[in-house]
Amino acid sequence: MIKRIILILVASVLLISANLFESNHDTYAKEEISKYGKNSALALNYHRVRNGGFFENFLNIFSNSRELSTYSLTKKEFEDQIKWLTSKKVHFLTEEEVIKYKKAGKFPKRSVWISFDDMDQSIYKNAYPILKKYNIPATGFIITGKVGQKDFHNLNMATLKQLKEMNASGLWTFYSHTDNLHSIKNNVSQMLATEDDKKLTADIKKSNPYLKKHFNSQANPLAYPYGQVNDNKIKAIKKAGIKYGYTLEEKPIRPNDDDYYIPRILISENTFHQVVQKWKGFKDG
Repeated sequence: MIKRIILILVASVLLISANLFESNHDTYAKEEISKYGKNSALALNYHRVRNGGFFENFLNIFSNSRELSTYSLTKKEFEDQIKWLTSKKVHFLTEEEVIKYKKAGKFPKRSVWISFDDMDQSIYKNAYPILKKYNIPATGFIITGKVGQKDFHNLNMATLKQLKEMNASGLWTFYSHTDNLHSIKNNVSQMLATEDDKKLTADIKKSNPYLKKHFNSQANPLAYPYGQVNDNKIKAIKKAGIKYGYTLEEKPIRPNDDDYYIPRILISENTFHQVVQKWKGFKDG
């Protein structure tokens, strides 16, 4: 009886969450994603790819539902998305190619770029093998000061050895997600809340030599924590040597987008169905 009640509660929570996301995303998709197809690219951003299963979902729903509904996918959901994209004959881009085509003013048809933020263990264990299976490139944005840390915001981060293995595969490149400015309070990221711009510049500059040393990365791009940035912080970011900044917005990349406000779509199961699959580029291509 107790188990049955729990199942009903879980199903109810999932249904309510799904309906809310469907409604909001469907409206936005019609206004933004459906407008742009030709000469644009989709940037898909992932965070966690979990094993899945009833008990894991149950614990995540009742401990941190936003983590489950917004930042996480199961292995099956992730592989299903990859299969769907490959069936559309997608042109998978690297981050370097995104910038190259953006500068040139012309993206190949059906261009899609896949990136991951934070780089916790679930990416190494679950996402990496799937991308390797389908030979798809990806970009990882690393919190360089947290590599290998256990229990960072309830996450176990990928180790340097694991990241180097991924980089050696030829499919992964790594860039900055700050060195130690990744947290959020009252829905404002620590990066934005840092009043001392010199501290912000110094933090990003600290991540640059780490990336160059271990991954031969030029460290020109920065994925803003939680996708948040404003004009007041751009000067400090530029001083750190950053040339391209990535936000989180549900719209395609276009050649005339500001280099410090390049949009990526935060992917959940609902977002993929209600936003990504409605991109006009899959039809125009």
